[in-house]
Amino acid sequence: MKQIHTIHKSVNTKTQRHEKINPLYFIIFVFFFLFFGKNIQAQVSAIIDLSRNSVYVQQPFRVNITVYTKTWFTAPLEFTNLQIPNAFIVPFDKTQPGMFTVGGKQYPGVQFYYIVFPYKAGEFSIPSLEITAQSPPEGSSTARKVVIHTSIHKFIVKDIPHDKKTDTWLVAKDLSITEKWNTNLNNLKVGDVIERTVTVDAKGTLPQFIPNISEQYQIKWASVYPKDPVLDDSKTGGDVNGKSIQSITYLLEKSGDFTIPEVRLSFWNPYTGKMQERTLTEKKLHIAENPNLGILTTLRDSLQATTGALGDQNKKKETLHIFGFPWYQFAGIAIATLLMLFILVRISIYQYKKWRLSREKYKQSEKYLFKQFLKADTKHLSDSLYKWWDTLDIKPSSSIGFSLDFFNKLQESKDFKQQLAAYYHSGKINLNDFKKLIKKLREEVLSAKPEKLLNNEQEV
Repeated sequence: MKQIHTIHKSVNTKTQRHEKINPLYFIIFVFFFLFFGKNIQAQVSAIIDLSRNSVYVQQPFRVNITVYTKTWFTAPLEFTNLQIPNAFIVPFDKTQPGMFTVGGKQYPGVQFYYIVFPYKAGEFSIPSLEITAQSPPEGSSTARKVVIHTSIHKFIVKDIPHDKKTDTWLVAKDLSITEKWNTNLNNLKVGDVIERTVTVDAKGTLPQFIPNISEQYQIKWASVYPKDPVLDDSKTGGDVNGKSIQSITYLLEKSGDFTIPEVRLSFWNPYTGKMQERTLTEKKLHIAENPNLGILTTLRDSLQATTGALGDQNKKKETLHIFGFPWYQFAGIAIATLLMLFILVRISIYQYKKWRLSREKYKQSEKYLFKQFLKADTKHLSDSLYKWWDTLDIKPSSSIGFSLDFFNKLQESKDFKQQLAAYYHSGKINLNDFKKLIKKLREEVLSAKPEKLLNNEQEV
């Protein structure tokens, strides 16, 4: 007991010493990692800031990214593109070098930024960007590659107040709308074709947000053929402005006095918190009779063909994308994937059937049935023995006893017959010894030459 107590005390002492040492090692490791790892990463750092953390739908905000170093950069920065769901992003990714104040100290660095136009209300995040820089550590002239990640910043997108919304609205700093006609609106007659070009110029927004004016009204005295808008955006002084040029063709079909309704666009100015309007005044037209009305059908068909051709061209430009792939590429990938799956399934089915047939064949083989015999207990001994014996082709009879007379020259046959007779008369047998005899007998039978077996058959 004293010896056991001494051993137990020794083990406890070692365990206590181990428990005391482990936290110390852990603290040293963490200190080393935090201190030296931080110094390595702090050689190059990045700061990301948002011009606004809360904006209205369609209101742009700026994402500024500043990358600075304690020494200097030896190569241009490499960085991933900014992607945010439910937002248009305009990159100003041309880096601008300079000196930047961080924590009261001046550091050399570069800066670039994006302008984000969210188009859905909710809470979103600026994801982490991976930036790769090359800069030598302090006290060294050899550049080292450093990979850093910017922090994640959340922002909120608010919807425009519902009581301020109109049928056609957008968010902009300012808005102007002008129109131009291809002909004088006096002395019009049935069958004339006139074209109206409306230019909407919006400050601080993208042209994609400008509503289509041709959807504002419908007229019954003329056929209307709108063309797809021509969109243009320009970058000025870190801002983005949008322009939409919309052309509408009218085929005059009825005579009389008519009115082209006014065009009204509303824009929400997020900086003043007010909804403002810009309008094009209505146009009154007098359309005179035209005795030659047969030309209307020809003109109508010609205009439909022209606008249809323009529509087809625009559709080609705006190819449908699925999971980032053009629809035809996605379709090709999907078909190829399905074909590969079909081939794999067919191969798997074939291999399974082949394996199953091979397995069934193996279960009927002499080798497998002999293994089953060796596993059999006394109750199933006779049945498993005969199943195995029936697979042997080198025997004159299905009777084991008769066949053993046939193999009377084999060394183990006499002992086996005694064991077998005892089993049949009393039902008692030494199972292990019996199986050992059968195993030796099998080796003798399978190793016997055909000439020997033939001689034995002649002697019987």
